[in-house]
Amino acid sequence: MPLRLDIKRKLSARSDRVKCVDLHPTEPWMLAALYNGNVHVWNVESQQLIKSFECCDLPVRASKFVPRKNWVVAGCVSITWT
Repeated sequence: MPLRLDIKRKLSARSDRVKCVDLHPTEPWMLAALYNGNVHVWNVESQQLIKSFECCDLPVRASKFVPRKNWVVAGCVSITWT
């Protein structure tokens, strides 16, 4: 039996893949690490892009909110950051 999901919201960005997502524990924010080297922070209620970071020219493999420090951390394939 196939899994059927109703899509309620759609957020889009120009990238081949989403490598990682994280949800903020207290704010309506979603963090997306993208294959194109960017990290996006979306407001899931308004479906608006809040912030975009250009981390590197290669895929961002992981990203995470650190709420108590108000940080976003990200790890990419490249050793150098642009």
